[in-house]
Amino acid sequence: MRFSQASSVARIGAVAGAVMLVASCGGGGGGGTFLPMVAPPPPATVPPVVNHSIGGTVTGLEGRLVLQNNAGDDLQLSADGKFTFATTLVEGSDYKVGIRTQPLWQFCTVTKDTGKASADVSDVTVACSAAAAKVETLAGGTPGAADGKGTAASFLLPYGIALTKDGGLLIGDWGNNFVRKISPEADVITIAGDGPNPPFVDLASLTVDATDTAFVADAKGHRIFRVTPTGNVSLVAGNGTKTTTDGNGAGATFNAPTSVAVDAAGNLYVLEYDGGVVRKINPAGDVITLAGSSPRGFANGTGTAAKFGRGYNIAIDASGNLYVADSENHRIRMITPAGVVTTLAGTGTPGAADGPRDSATFSDPRGVAVDADGNVYVADFGNSLLRRITPAGVVSTLAGKEGRTGSQDGIGDAARFNQPQGLTINAAGTLYVADTFGHLIRKVTPVRAP
Repeated sequence: MRFSQASSVARIGAVAGAVMLVASCGGGGGGGTFLPMVAPPPPATVPPVVNHSIGGTVTGLEGRLVLQNNAGDDLQLSADGKFTFATTLVEGSDYKVGIRTQPLWQFCTVTKDTGKASADVSDVTVACSAAAAKVETLAGGTPGAADGKGTAASFLLPYGIALTKDGGLLIGDWGNNFVRKISPEADVITIAGDGPNPPFVDLASLTVDATDTAFVADAKGHRIFRVTPTGNVSLVAGNGTKTTTDGNGAGATFNAPTSVAVDAAGNLYVLEYDGGVVRKINPAGDVITLAGSSPRGFANGTGTAAKFGRGYNIAIDASGNLYVADSENHRIRMITPAGVVTTLAGTGTPGAADGPRDSATFSDPRGVAVDADGNVYVADFGNSLLRRITPAGVVSTLAGKEGRTGSQDGIGDAARFNQPQGLTINAAGTLYVADTFGHLIRKVTPVRAP
């Protein structure tokens, strides 16, 4: 078979985008077959993905609140105002906003919390309000020194109180000069001070470090002691001389130390009742004067330019700020790590007025504690009240009733205290109170207001 010059012709035309092939066979005449080839359609257009933000407004917040969207996107807030979650949602997706962590001593409620993200959402509403204080008796109730469980145990003027690692408590039993331990199940035992040669002359307050070692302020012995978890007692600093002298260990002196606090580095901070100063003891035993000077008085300032009256308790926060119950001046004072002293709340006039820091009043405040949100709690001895100072400086009464003493359990002003002196607080916001003249240890938990 032969192919002529025209036996194979390919003609590409652009008409209507088709390709036409013309083919012939030798001797087969001039007939041809046309095979149209249609070009593929353009790819379909994919609509763009549309994402929407989820947010809203929070009001009444005084601490740290953690919100959560769809059980996975967390957002921490610490002030009133507008908020927006970091993760956006594809249009049409569901959202559900809830509370993962409530602020300490507040309860927040979320409304307009669910829906579909058909547009940016900005109307989720979070409203926060103060918790009520539920007061219960944990242990004690009659003056004495009996070990036992709960109210079967007895104390004599409990003063110092501190948390242990297992969720229990150590108590400075002032009237007995004992260190007592309360287990999480409310079993009370005596761990130091009850032997034939008691080491303490006037056991006042105490604190506990990360190893459960206690440090005790012996007010009339003018010394600071260490007490191990097994009850072994040793001297940290002081020699019994009633003066204020810097030095190392027994070479230093104290003037009626009533309270001690410890920081994460193992430094101790000691409040002197008669000296009107705050001292610092480093882990090597070196004692210096951090703030205050003799004679006692009232003045804000830095270091020894500041003045304190007689005080009963001192507390420390995670940033190293100290809080002093300046009892004689009816004020709560604050000392920065640099030794700068300011007044946190109180006017200097005894009273029980709630309100802003510059107008609120206390009467002989003796116990002080601080939580992780920066709220400061006060055992208002002269009023037999439990008070709170928010980070914004607003003072409120959590429990007790002005001018009424007693040992009744209850919520808010239905509860009674009898001149409390010691306070501590755990990470969940539960307060423990050394209700001194009621010979009681009380537990105070935040609950939703009735």
